[in-house]
Amino acid sequence: MTRRFLLLVCLLFPAMTSCSDPVTPAAVLYFVEHEPGAEPFRSRMVITAGFVRMDGGSDDPDFLLFDRADGTIYSVSSAEQQILIIRPRPMDAKPPADFRHQVVRDSAAFPAVGGHKVSHYELLTNGQRCYDLYAAADLLPEALLALRQYREVLAGQQAKTLPLAPPGTLSACDMANNVFLPARHLEHGFPVRLTDMTGKTLELVDYNAEFRATAAMLRLPADYKRLTIEELRMK
Repeated sequence: MTRRFLLLVCLLFPAMTSCSDPVTPAAVLYFVEHEPGAEPFRSRMVITAGFVRMDGGSDDPDFLLFDRADGTIYSVSSAEQQILIIRPRPMDAKPPADFRHQVVRDSAAFPAVGGHKVSHYELLTNGQRCYDLYAAADLLPEALLALRQYREVLAGQQAKTLPLAPPGTLSACDMANNVFLPARHLEHGFPVRLTDMTGKTLELVDYNAEFRATAAMLRLPADYKRLTIEELRMK
């Protein structure tokens, strides 16, 4: 379809989605998540140069939007007609004095994903297995970068809550995975299967690196009330 024909179509039929709602190059990733004692469920991640959208697999009204430019996370709830705003914070916490980390790589061969070699790793802290990881080398590098940015923002917020946790309630894996080493599972390639210390598993089941995200997918509801995470903590 030529550009001249597309222009003519848009002039004659301006309500068409392709004309009225611009699209942005993106990658879309589909996952199956499974928590112990619960039914597996599907999730989706749409990644553009400027944003990451996480949702239940479709353009439903409940989603999370991460602004990669300024590091702000927006959690949209249609039931509450509300957007929770989580802004980045500096990492102002210090790790425990006894904090030892180890990576154990399996020498076995595993099926490739998209032509990318998959390796198996165990990520340990203080002798505890914090992650069981299958990672595909050099798969979806832009998605890896976006996920690293997102995890680091969450870690800064998690660090803020460390003093509020009762003594002994946070394990070494909790602190490593969520605060001090939030992106270590992204250092060996894209995680195609990841299980944490609680048994929660995230598995990549499909992806398309040539997706097109519509502007509506990356737009926040204008009429929803907004609440910052700091305001929520004060309630």
